[in-house]
Amino acid sequence: MLLRAPDGAETTLRPKTFELLALLLARPGELVTRSQILDALWPDLFVSDDSITQCVGELRRALGAEAARLKTLPKRGYLLEVVPAPVEVPKAAPGLPATPIGGGAPVVAVLPFHVATLEPALAAFGDAVLEGVVGALVRMREPVVISANSTRRVATEPLDLAETGRRLGARYIASGRLRRAENVFRLTVELAQADTGTVLWHRGYDVTETGSFAAEDEIAGVIAHTLVPHVQAAELAAARRRAPGELAAYHLLLQARALIYRMERDAFEKAAPLLRQAVALDGGFAAAHAALADWHSLRLGQGWSPDREADTQGLIAAARQALALDPGHARALAMLGHNRTIFEHRHEEATRLFDRALDAAPNDSEAWMWSAPTFAFLGEGKEAVRRAERAIQLSPMDPLLFRYEHFASIAHYATGDMERAAEHGLRSAAANPSYTSNLRTTAAALAGLGRLEPAREMARRVMEIEPEFRVGQMITRYASRDPAVRRRYAEQMIAAGLPQ
Repeated sequence: MLLRAPDGAETTLRPKTFELLALLLARPGELVTRSQILDALWPDLFVSDDSITQCVGELRRALGAEAARLKTLPKRGYLLEVVPAPVEVPKAAPGLPATPIGGGAPVVAVLPFHVATLEPALAAFGDAVLEGVVGALVRMREPVVISANSTRRVATEPLDLAETGRRLGARYIASGRLRRAENVFRLTVELAQADTGTVLWHRGYDVTETGSFAAEDEIAGVIAHTLVPHVQAAELAAARRRAPGELAAYHLLLQARALIYRMERDAFEKAAPLLRQAVALDGGFAAAHAALADWHSLRLGQGWSPDREADTQGLIAAARQALALDPGHARALAMLGHNRTIFEHRHEEATRLFDRALDAAPNDSEAWMWSAPTFAFLGEGKEAVRRAERAIQLSPMDPLLFRYEHFASIAHYATGDMERAAEHGLRSAAANPSYTSNLRTTAAALAGLGRLEPAREMARRVMEIEPEFRVGQMITRYASRDPAVRRRYAEQMIAAGLPQ
């Protein structure tokens, strides 16, 4: 369903969001209570208020400059102010497939896990993991996820992926089975494309029965962080089959990320126009602004910036815009905190941003990852290691694991454990041989171990990618507060063969 603004801009709405808009337009200027919305939009389903909140948020993003006309009356409901030139809402065509908004990000429904035996402990564990997966996906912001209360009702019926996807407005369905094997809960999870039934991912997990919330949160976080890259890969593959003019902001974002993380300069520079196009297409899509901030950060870190001040300001502006649109965006908060440390040496402000990020999303791997180097540079190496290892534990198959490994290398380097620093750094370099920040740290750690041949190979790669690099210039900007650490790092980079 399309929403067409007065300037001609069009936004595709999910069916439930369209129904909410139609309900509000039918009663312009009048209060529509939350119970009235639930009765009108979900007459045969029990759903939580979160479902309304999600629709309202999507509708506000779609309305753009007109969003202020959609008023919230706390604990009562919503009203849409009468406007002189009302927004045009075409009639819905029956049977249209659901297409989510929020940059065009896809909708995922996580169904309750089928429990093989009627055992209270097993059922309680499955329900806790379901809530944990949904909660983790909500905090990650993309893809959009259906409320667990909605999926519980659908799951009581025989599973028909296409019909379930249609009813929930979901493009992807995650489901699973849970059974006991002696003292172990065995959970198998799969992700399928709703319209075709194609299985995109299938994996089993064994969890020792502990009855602890930590175990439930742990497995839920791992499932969520493993599921998302498979959704993104499927969406990226689909986007590559579409004409450029058909791409939503979300798909432009995915294409840009794929170019960025190749860490090849020509490909990297091609990512920025895609991100700016995504922002122009959907200015309310916070993830696109956050990705643009990350692009500026990496451009600076790789030594590819022709104007450091301009890229620094671009980074800050993009991160602030992401947070203005979504103040609880944990990854944007944590990324801004990291860059506060790296480029401005404002370590205490960074730690406050990390606290906010982890309060919002306590099991988000990226939030943990971004926070690790700041603690290393503050001289709290053990805490830095804990944070880096927590990030890897939560997302062990992450497509960006090279960055996680590098931050773990920084953490171990701060403690003086050159062996572990080199180990993580070499793993990062094997996954992505063009990440210069990692190559420098790994070269220094190897030199500290007396392993000069592989250290010089790392240094050679740095100079191929960043021929203007000089240790003296870099070390003046290095964020560590400990002069001894800065001196050691400079000496070891020089020993590895990097020019003074």
